[in-house]
Amino acid sequence: MATLLAIAACRKDDTTIVRPTGPVTQRETNTWILDSMRYFYLWNSTLPSSVDTTLSATAYFASIKNVEDRFSFLYKASDPTTYPKYMLSQYGILFSIVNQQGPKGVIQLVIPSSVADLNGIKRGDYFTEINGTSITSNNAGALTTAMLNGTSATLNINNKVITLPAQSLGENPIYKQDTFKIKDKVVAYLFYNYFNDTYNTALQQVFQTFKTSGATELILDLRYNPGGSVAAAALLNAMIAPGIAEQSLFVKYAGNNHMGNRDITYKSALSVPESGNPISFSSLTDKRLSLSRIFILSGEATASAAELTINSLKPYTQVIQIGEKTFGKDKGAVIISDTRIPWTLMPITYNLFNAQGKGGYTTGITPDYTIDEMSTLPLTRIGDPNDPLIAKAIAIISGNARINSHTTTVKHYYNSQVDKAQKEIMICR
Repeated sequence: MATLLAIAACRKDDTTIVRPTGPVTQRETNTWILDSMRYFYLWNSTLPSSVDTTLSATAYFASIKNVEDRFSFLYKASDPTTYPKYMLSQYGILFSIVNQQGPKGVIQLVIPSSVADLNGIKRGDYFTEINGTSITSNNAGALTTAMLNGTSATLNINNKVITLPAQSLGENPIYKQDTFKIKDKVVAYLFYNYFNDTYNTALQQVFQTFKTSGATELILDLRYNPGGSVAAAALLNAMIAPGIAEQSLFVKYAGNNHMGNRDITYKSALSVPESGNPISFSSLTDKRLSLSRIFILSGEATASAAELTINSLKPYTQVIQIGEKTFGKDKGAVIISDTRIPWTLMPITYNLFNAQGKGGYTTGITPDYTIDEMSTLPLTRIGDPNDPLIAKAIAIISGNARINSHTTTVKHYYNSQVDKAQKEIMICR
């Protein structure tokens, strides 16, 4: 029988590794999947007692997942078709399809210097066709799925047909940083779109600039942020809230009967980034704002590490959340691989709770002020004070919190970043 295990995220030191010789059979692959899930899977008590050798790895994995599990994932490193595809990384754009005098696509974000950007596509643009087919309420999902599966796509934007090639695009998640004054207060603004350890140094430089500028308020824009690294989330928290020391509790992991419960301190989280060097807590001293409150802007694709940031900041500072209800991913996974098995497994392993033991946001985190950015079209540029979410934060800061907010809810047919929020899994190290 083939059991575990070379795992990248957590260790099972007392496990005997059994490595059969010869080609790996379907039974061995499925047995490896089941054995791994029995030990690590959050819902391991619901797993079957035996494997089905007639099923492919993906079909078998799907068949044994718990009905509550929306996120566990299996992929083959040698097969790109098993990897999820995302609109932003493939075409350089994010968009939603909403009812605006009929179904209409609204561009929400464009990666700078991408083909989309070079073709003049910008935030706030509208489109009515994908690959020559008019968008309807019934075909929005199918058209975007076909777009993701294609090698190129055309959009009819403002009556101009633009062709975009499917690519593999990187993203600098720091789209906008700014400071401005409201009365006697210096307000910092940061649009941060992904928790990526590659940009941890740049993120620290942003906060050092904020501190040098004397910022006493922060508007953190996570409205499209689908999550990412636990270490980056801990880094962001440490530079925002007061009363956090390196041994302060960042997050509680609650697992099954094998994995148990783990308390993760800020020191621990910062020591194991997904890429780059560990971060010393003491190195953050000159970058910490130590704010008594923070304004966080959220959307329906705000997920995973972004939701962890919202929840884990609450024991240390006042969080004023503005926007839409978040996605609802209060769970983390581990990465499991074996040198003989061609598959990599990412099973949901932990429920996540903050330092006060609060979590359970499986249906999302409800904002203090519910505002749909699509209620005011066309969309303004990123960071514009007239943006309805930013305007609400500014109103509160200026002492005009009673100013009416845009509360109209627009019918949404499709949100391209929700796909990434669905499939982005936070790795618990």
